[in-house]
Amino acid sequence: MNNTTKSVLFICADQWRWDYFGFMKHKNAITPNLDKLAKDSCVFKSHFTGIVPCGPARATMLTGLYPFIHRSIRNGAPLDKRFTNIAKEVRKSGYDPKLFGYTDTTWDPRFLNNDDKKKYTYESPMEGFDPICHLPEGDPVVWAEFLRSKGYDVKKPHDLYTRKNPKDGEGYIYKAWEVPTEHSDTTFLANEVIRDLEDATSPFFYHISFLRPHPPMFVSEPWHSLINPNDIELPKESHTYEELLDDHPFLKEIARKFLNADLYREVRYKDLTDQDKKNLIAVYLGMCAEVDHNIGRIIKSLEENKLDKNTLIIFTSDHGELLGENRMWGKLGWWDAAYRIPLIICDPNEKNYEINDFTESVDLAPTILDWLNEDIPVNWSGESLIDYTKKGKRDSIKTHVVFEFDFSESHYSKFVKEEILTPEECSLICIRTSKWKYVHFPSLPSLLFDLENDPLEMKNLAEDKKYHDVKNTLMSELLSHRLRHQDRQLSSLQVSKKGVARVNGPQSRKMIN
Repeated sequence: MNNTTKSVLFICADQWRWDYFGFMKHKNAITPNLDKLAKDSCVFKSHFTGIVPCGPARATMLTGLYPFIHRSIRNGAPLDKRFTNIAKEVRKSGYDPKLFGYTDTTWDPRFLNNDDKKKYTYESPMEGFDPICHLPEGDPVVWAEFLRSKGYDVKKPHDLYTRKNPKDGEGYIYKAWEVPTEHSDTTFLANEVIRDLEDATSPFFYHISFLRPHPPMFVSEPWHSLINPNDIELPKESHTYEELLDDHPFLKEIARKFLNADLYREVRYKDLTDQDKKNLIAVYLGMCAEVDHNIGRIIKSLEENKLDKNTLIIFTSDHGELLGENRMWGKLGWWDAAYRIPLIICDPNEKNYEINDFTESVDLAPTILDWLNEDIPVNWSGESLIDYTKKGKRDSIKTHVVFEFDFSESHYSKFVKEEILTPEECSLICIRTSKWKYVHFPSLPSLLFDLENDPLEMKNLAEDKKYHDVKNTLMSELLSHRLRHQDRQLSSLQVSKKGVARVNGPQSRKMIN
């Protein structure tokens, strides 16, 4: 281990949009603690996840690998055991990486016994982490036990997140959560972190993952009533769901899902009134405010225990949330709101900068290792962002970001059958520049949008002959991107009479043992 006292506080909030913060000038967001952190930090304003939903996004963030390499591309798709991750890497250097919350990891079943519970869930903690307080949405056992100790009648832990489904004609049941905020999952998780910090000594590594503002869409008081729904300006809606049915085949399928209430059944989207939509967004903002409040408590504890002077603080999300843009909700498709995410990096010894260059979630694991003065695995896709924290710029910047979405899971089975798609064809991959977004499907029509003139991505230019050169250039760059970043785990080594030697590759990186 390097002789260092450097520590890491790595915070992730689930499904938090990139722009729902006070420091991003959002009119309704109440996030005083993250606003304060942002003032002393590097704030990255064009940061993107590599994939949605939760499990794949976290696999990308924690392994430093693009999804087309790690292939844990859906909730429930196993993560290949041969790949390292940030927890395994810092553990090599003597750290005990503690997990508070979850990573939504599906373990490689080839290395598990049949009686191993990890073989039957996609919500295991990622290998290498010490799950001090494992709190997955599907089975929040430790929180349920806490509530029972307080006198709550909790039958099954998952029931804590179950809400009454609306009937036909009801869009959303606007009601505060019955669990008071002092006993909420958010407060409970923060309390566990704070309790551990009281006994912590440098160096330490904490990964803290809050469920909120991920659905279900409810929150306790005072957060439920914190935002007046009538003060909210609704996002633009350019088409009805029925009109979307006549558009791109996959867009048609998504619209059908919303019409049939197949996504987040606590909401009947086709029955949403404008007031329902404002209520939903107000609750989402309330969940953000509760998380912000508890992040403030954690940072205060860090300071009170005199652990802040040499601790790198990172705040981000796994993916975004559409919140009604173009009538879409959740995280899916190819829209920026689902993939663009917040990133704050606070190095206590550096200045604050605003960064508008493209960055990606695969960059976070390399950034942490670089800050700890540790080698970066040679096969990782990401690039360290430390230069940004030191001088506000990098010598080389990304001209684009790439992200993808897999729709081979069961609730798309009818669409897959209708289109006669193989599992390998049930995907899309996007390349996004400052002006253009190209969406490639293996067996469905492609999409091309001019983001400067069509920010809502409503006019598909892919078949317009005037834009064929643009389309072909982006297709070529997408192919080059994949070739540059394909898995090269062993290809930089050469076996000879003198043993194993490195052929090429950055000398600052190392191979996986």
